[in-house]
Amino acid sequence: MVLEVNDTGEGMDAETKARIFEPFFTTKGPGKGTGLGLATVFGIVKQSHGGIVVESERGQGPRSESFSLAVKSLWK
Repeated sequence: MVLEVNDTGEGMDAETKARIFEPFFTTKGPGKGTGLGLATVFGIVKQSHGGIVVESERGQGPRSESFSLAVKSLWK
């Protein structure tokens, strides 16, 4: 299974992209986010023997962040 997610944000630099799956990491201001969303997604995908690929660059117009999840089938 592959799930691709895209958004129209401003993109991320390499330093930010390297940290996006860390628990409690957020680029939002105080009270605007917990930094647990992508950490939770990463944990679920990893436990399902999947992987995530993120493509994003700062300042390249609309951001295209692709989360490609390859999840091992639970049904046979």
